[in-house]
Amino acid sequence: MKAMWSLSTDDYFEIVRRSKEKGLKPGDSMEEVLIEYMKEKGRKPIGHTELNEEELLADTVIKSKKGVLHQQVDKNGKTTYRVIKKRGESNDS
Repeated sequence: MKAMWSLSTDDYFEIVRRSKEKGLKPGDSMEEVLIEYMKEKGRKPIGHTELNEEELLADTVIKSKKGVLHQQVDKNGKTTYRVIKKRGESNDS
């Protein structure tokens, strides 16, 4: 089962900083650093899921009103974004 976390921007930047200090490269999993950081802060996951990434995105899109912004970083550090909306909706906001 996978944990879902709620992070502030400051939390995310701190996790990225710590990951870089550990020698992680863009696209590497920061999960270990994230869990370590959240334990330090005394925070717990906001939920758990057995869904994989694509299933979770699809479920979130169905439940959302405006859609979902999905961001991925590949092993070369290239970031891609995509806005996923319900079928029949345009990407114009």
